[in-house]
Amino acid sequence: MRYSPVKRVVTLEFVEELRRGDYDIRITPEQIVVRYGDTIVWDVQGLPAGLATSVKIGAFLPLEVSPRIALRRRVLVPLRLRELPGEPIQVQVVRGRFQASLDLDKTDPGFYKYDIKFGDRTLRDPEIEIRGPKH
Repeated sequence: MRYSPVKRVVTLEFVEELRRGDYDIRITPEQIVVRYGDTIVWDVQGLPAGLATSVKIGAFLPLEVSPRIALRRRVLVPLRLRELPGEPIQVQVVRGRFQASLDLDKTDPGFYKYDIKFGDRTLRDPEIEIRGPKH
C-alpha cells in the first residue's frame, strides 16, 4: 500500500510569565517525526493577534542527513541536498488561527534543527526527523 502524505500539527503554546511580562513557550510534540512528502503545520496559541504574527519558524540546519548518490556513466557521483528553506516562515492567519506551514515535498531524510523566533529573539531550537518514503 502506497504512503499518503499527511499534515503533522505542532502546537506552539505561549504562556505569559506574570512577574517579567515575558512569554515562555511549550512545544507539543517536542520531537517531530515526519515522512518524506508530509506537511508540517505550526499552530501558535496564547498570543494576541499583533504578537502572534511576529513569530517566525526557520533557519533549518541539517544535523545528520543521509548522503545521496547517483550512478552516472558507471561512476557514483554525490548529489546536492534537497534542503529546507533558509528563509524564515512567517506565521499567518489561516481560518481564524495563527499558523505557519512547510511542505516537505522531496526534502532529504535525516535530522534537522530549526529556530522559533519571537520578534528578534530565538526562543527554542527543536529538532525534526524526516524519514524516507514508506512503501
